[in-house]
Amino acid sequence: MKTPFFPSNLLAAAIGSIALTSLSVFSQNTVAQNDVAQADLLEEVVVQGSYSRSLQSALDTKRNAVGVVDAIASEDIGKFPAQNIAEALQRVTGVAVVRDRGEGVYVRVRGLGSNFQVTSLNNRAMAVNENVRTSGQFGRQFRFDTLPAELVSSVEVIKSPTADLDEGAIGGTVNIKTFKPLDLDGSKYTGSLQASHAELADKTDPRLSGLASWTNSDNTFGALVSAAYAERSVRQDRSLNFGWTQSAGIDTDGDGTVDSGPIITPGGIRPTLELEDRERMGIASALQWRPSDIAEVNFDIFYVDQTVNYDEFTYSADYNVNKLTPGSAVIRNGALIGGSTTDGAVQIGRESSGINDENLALGLNGALYLGNWKLSGDLFHSTADSEDADPIIRTRFRRTSGVAFDFYFPKVDGDSVPSITYQNADLTDPEQWLGRRLEWRTIRAEDEEQALKFDAERELNVAGLTKFTTGIKLRERSRNYDRRDLVLINGIEGEVFDDSYFEPFPVSGFLGDAKGEFPTLWLVPDESKFWSNYPSATDLAAPLSSGDLRNSYRIEETITSAYGMVDMEHQLGGLPLKGNVGVRVAQTEQTSSGHASVGGVTTPVSFDEDYTDVLPSANFTLNWTDDLLTRAAVAKVITRPDLQDMAPRLTFNSGDVNTASGGNPLLNPFEAWQYDLTLEWYLDKVTALSAGVFYKDIETFIQTQKSDLLFNGVVYELSSKVNGSNAEVTGMEVAYQQVFDQLPAPFDGLGLQANYTWTDSSAVYVDNDQSVKGELEDVAKNSYNITAFYEKDGFGLRLSYSWRDGVLNQIGTNSLASENKAEFGTLDLSASYDLSDNVTVFVEGINITDQAQQDFVQGDEFRSYTDYGSTYSLGVRASF
Repeated sequence: MKTPFFPSNLLAAAIGSIALTSLSVFSQNTVAQNDVAQADLLEEVVVQGSYSRSLQSALDTKRNAVGVVDAIASEDIGKFPAQNIAEALQRVTGVAVVRDRGEGVYVRVRGLGSNFQVTSLNNRAMAVNENVRTSGQFGRQFRFDTLPAELVSSVEVIKSPTADLDEGAIGGTVNIKTFKPLDLDGSKYTGSLQASHAELADKTDPRLSGLASWTNSDNTFGALVSAAYAERSVRQDRSLNFGWTQSAGIDTDGDGTVDSGPIITPGGIRPTLELEDRERMGIASALQWRPSDIAEVNFDIFYVDQTVNYDEFTYSADYNVNKLTPGSAVIRNGALIGGSTTDGAVQIGRESSGINDENLALGLNGALYLGNWKLSGDLFHSTADSEDADPIIRTRFRRTSGVAFDFYFPKVDGDSVPSITYQNADLTDPEQWLGRRLEWRTIRAEDEEQALKFDAERELNVAGLTKFTTGIKLRERSRNYDRRDLVLINGIEGEVFDDSYFEPFPVSGFLGDAKGEFPTLWLVPDESKFWSNYPSATDLAAPLSSGDLRNSYRIEETITSAYGMVDMEHQLGGLPLKGNVGVRVAQTEQTSSGHASVGGVTTPVSFDEDYTDVLPSANFTLNWTDDLLTRAAVAKVITRPDLQDMAPRLTFNSGDVNTASGGNPLLNPFEAWQYDLTLEWYLDKVTALSAGVFYKDIETFIQTQKSDLLFNGVVYELSSKVNGSNAEVTGMEVAYQQVFDQLPAPFDGLGLQANYTWTDSSAVYVDNDQSVKGELEDVAKNSYNITAFYEKDGFGLRLSYSWRDGVLNQIGTNSLASENKAEFGTLDLSASYDLSDNVTVFVEGINITDQAQQDFVQGDEFRSYTDYGSTYSLGVRASF
């Protein structure tokens, strides 16, 4: 066990450097002079622009926080500075987004993957919608595409926890706040209407939102309702392969002798067209009652319903590396990147589904002030259901051998994809393609979170202690995951279907911005003809198969936590010092239920696991002046295992060695000690410069390897997720923002917002009982965001550029090569003009430089290319 309170030498050096520099620059006389000068300056600054006001609000949140916190705020009611919350968050220091089909879906804080973050709604942990489109699972990771930005007033990114905060985030806690009527200073009514055009999809979609808020004359009762409706058309052009495999070598000349030396070889090539039509409706409402200064009651509802109709079209070029035409192999820097085959295989397919995501959150809380005491309670219930309302259906055609083609993989250069030249196959001729099978799948994931919390807070004035807070919380979490599969082969396999069974290709210019030679048209099965009689009522009434049972599971989790925390204010060397120290204790009980295959028989199984975590934390702020401060924080933190990794989807095999594969219901959480030190300088209400260093020592880290599992008195060798590895993350953040109102007109409306994050990571992985040391997966070493804006006389213009370095996507184990995401940057635009005090017209652009995303292996060898194009919006907003 590592000593918890001592960070790395690098962090210690950085801490000492910042502290010594600050002490040497600011003497007591300078402190007093700066106090006076800053007080005068704050009186002079008048923030007029709406984006500037949002920066000021976010800066106030950061400045007044006890720990390390960053924030973004709505520019006005229903006017968040991005169409997607995740995309707005990428402008926060240390935050990067994970994009899917051109939209920010998940967030990473300080480089750590999205599974290390906790997302809360008004300080309550939310249930999360699962990914049922591709059958991949993301467990506890909140999907931001289900959250309308118009319903959000602000978002906090809490990087250093306090004892009163729910545990579970090694990266950070993202707290989403919705509008409250008594916070809006009187009755308000707003609305917006816009048209959004996706260039690649070549479709224009509507987006509407509105808010109505009323308060009584004495401002003791208020009611609010807001709603947002949006449609979104998506087209995504892709080319990818199925991964690169490490090999001791291949026979390049056909003489039966391996002669290439160690190389990596690519899987088959798969060009893919993806189309989506999304429809989302969101509603948020709140009631507030403050009958007196000593009591308040709040009730809020949040509801989102999203439907996604998905259609995928694809073909493949599959080869056997041992059957390449002798002398055709092209090898570059230890990678097979080209060749010819006369015995390849090709699959043509279509996949579609209709997905429904529903999210409901209900919250009731109140507070009572009795003398020096504040007593409060909170009751919360949240559900997130995701299902294939229209099941996933796949229509497949395949030639398993005898297809001759040449292939070539380019180096990753931003717009190149693999070339494919078929010698004896026409992808548009139905006579050449035999049916393979029809596949049907339905998934339903039901996630539920409910919590009951009581807190007590007392003002103190003893030995520099100002407040004592304690509380207890009971959380119950459940995940039901049900999956069913059907396959039809009879009447399909080996059959030839005429032209009437196929439709025209749905788009033109497939992968038109990419360089490479490959077919851009292929057969599109008419699903209505293939699926008219299948599955029948008899098919659907058939008993669940062994595979259906093993792919389904239920996770139940009960968390009982309690905390105590004291706030303090002292003088350190004549300088104000404030902070808090506390400890949180959380006991977690988990039950994982499902089915396992034991000796060929599918059997119900259930596993219980429990653990207790003691999580101390401390946050301190030292004010060198009123406007220059240093924050220091230390905490022990955890992240619980992803729910799907705990699922007992187990297959047991008995023999000379008893083995098992699948999920691991006995996983313990990730555990880490983390340290933060920042220096923050607030020049005026909207101008600030800050820098900070952080270090995370992840003592237990989950990865895939082998372990012993005891089941029914028998020990099995389990290949699954296990605890045991460790990792470290060291980083630095720098942020700056300013409105240049001191410049002469008309330049006094200029402003700048910028931040940069550097993250260095290392992790130990186990591969076939050998330790492999490398970078932590999903961590970008360098990332930055720059926003330049201009606001004056009702006109506003904003350009935002976000960039991240290449990312290790997956460490190479089990003979697979490591995969990486190439560096990626995107430029967004927003312009507006106030027609009056109440009406504004605006135009917005997302990814206006039309950047594509690429993945690569071993230097710069191709893994995938994804192009989702640019999106532009034109709209009008009114407020009364």
